[in-house]
Amino acid sequence: MYERHLRRVRRRNAARRRALLEALEDHLAERFEVSGAGAGAHVVVWPSRRVSEAGAVELAAARGVGVYGIAPYFLRRPPRPGIILGYSRLREADIREGVRRLAEAL
Repeated sequence: MYERHLRRVRRRNAARRRALLEALEDHLAERFEVSGAGAGAHVVVWPSRRVSEAGAVELAAARGVGVYGIAPYFLRRPPRPGIILGYSRLREADIREGVRRLAEAL
């Protein structure tokens, strides 16, 4: 039963990851570089231009989108600002809508 559960979760996460990557390509492709898309339950987007990480998180929150800055995950200041986007607990439609709102905010 556990193996079946894992297969189901992997399929769902793969579909959600695809939805996220497609939405990022549609709305933010020129403005951000994506990393970590090969596995896991989140990706990191790195802005092409200098932006305030905290400001980007706040702007997204004002649009109802929960994202996180990358800085707390570094021992020292990161080389550039980044934003973490999780997707494992969201529906595909919500992922697409969230990325659309994020693009408007940024």
